[in-house]
Amino acid sequence: MTGAGDGGGSKPRIWHQSVNELDHLAVYKRALEAHAAEILGNDAELIVHGLPSGSYGGASATAVLGNAYAYHRILGRVIDNAIKAEREGYEAFVIGSFSEPFLREIRSAVDIPVASLTESGLLVGCSLGRYVALVSNAPAVQWMTKVAVDKHGLAARVLDVVALDPPLDEPALAAAYADPAPVIGNFAAAAERLVARGADVIIPAEGVLAELLVRHGVREIAGAPVIDVFAVAWAYALMEVRLWSRAGLRVGRSWHHRRDDPAVVARLWEESVR
Repeated sequence: MTGAGDGGGSKPRIWHQSVNELDHLAVYKRALEAHAAEILGNDAELIVHGLPSGSYGGASATAVLGNAYAYHRILGRVIDNAIKAEREGYEAFVIGSFSEPFLREIRSAVDIPVASLTESGLLVGCSLGRYVALVSNAPAVQWMTKVAVDKHGLAARVLDVVALDPPLDEPALAAAYADPAPVIGNFAAAAERLVARGADVIIPAEGVLAELLVRHGVREIAGAPVIDVFAVAWAYALMEVRLWSRAGLRVGRSWHHRRDDPAVVARLWEESVR
């Protein structure tokens, strides 16, 4: 692996994987690209990728991914994309969704840093306060986020995971970029209730929602910081790139991310892309 982290001279490239069909959410993609340029500057280059048009059959990700079978069939390609990213020389892979598809499987398949919005947001949030609370866009994402919290063993540090009321899917949130006040008010009301219950830190737990809040300067509510989950995930990925190259850090391969024979991964990937 070459790049800025190890003196290679070029900027490391980071693959950002959204689980949305970004050709239908152009305002969101443009916002992510501008945001990444602001956060990463000359330290890294981030390339935003989405899922192919038609992946959700005309529905939104929120409407479909609550079904476990659909989740598996649609998001399984994210694993292949991570392998593709490694083969194309990317230095890191970011899972840009609180659905956090196949994090364990991806880390078992590649030997580059893999960061996720959920995990990095939770870990950084735990460094900023005793209790973290998350606000998602809809009940389906709220449930997936609760599952992710449990998976990461952080339930004791999470006060609650709630959803906007009324809920909003990704196209509705993207449309709100032109008139954000109602969504910001909805989010702020939910966050204020969580802070009143004891939350120290608020995490927006959906990508299009989180980017809307960043775009309009929502950084604190009722004394609690509102985490910029994209800035955190990208900075986390870049930190790992540097630790990979400068300190020799790697994923543990004994148990959870076991990878005894990388050739097996290579063979399965090649079969899947034929």
